[in-house]
Amino acid sequence: MDLFNRIGDLIIILIFANISQCLRVKDEFFKRNKEMCMRVAKQPFFDVDLVVGKPWKVFYTWNLKLDGDITCFEFTFKNASGETINRVWSEMGEYLEQQPSWEAATLCLYVGPSKHEMLLFADQGPAGSFVGVPNMVRSSSLVPTRKGVSLIKFQFKLLNEGKYLLIVDCNQGVASLGTRSQDPANRTEIEGLVAGLNLGDGFPVCAKESNKNEELL
Repeated sequence: MDLFNRIGDLIIILIFANISQCLRVKDEFFKRNKEMCMRVAKQPFFDVDLVVGKPWKVFYTWNLKLDGDITCFEFTFKNASGETINRVWSEMGEYLEQQPSWEAATLCLYVGPSKHEMLLFADQGPAGSFVGVPNMVRSSSLVPTRKGVSLIKFQFKLLNEGKYLLIVDCNQGVASLGTRSQDPANRTEIEGLVAGLNLGDGFPVCAKESNKNEELL
């Protein structure tokens, strides 16, 4: 399996696929992750027009450490078209534990060079609340079981007037912080953001310094 597929499968497993149900983890795990999303949802700020288009690069993660060859990855948002919604429904509908309101799909999220796909639906609650359908049939070597894939709860939040985007998987407790790929992230600014978010164990991604201005690759 090539590197890009390895990256995609890791993200599908640890971020997109709601495998915690199968692991029989304790109620405290879900409670902690729910509280994490509640903290992020305070003073919410999310605007679809500010996230679609140009790719974002992840430079910090919580509760997920990327080792070895997997050091950097990008993700892109697109508006969900009727064609895409119908395709994801036909490919994933039978595998979902619970059906979303398909006509309410808002965004598509594509991760990595292989464009692993997540269809997102605006959820009730603060701005940036979404549920997602991971398209495991199209973008993973994993074979889902019928009615075995749960919808995934997300909380998105734009920070520093939209320069940074925080994504929290409210099921798994995994979070990532990114900025536009063409806008270098500043180490000092990142450290200030991370300190104020209080999301648990964090790990820098793409953390090699590129110049004296403390920009990150």
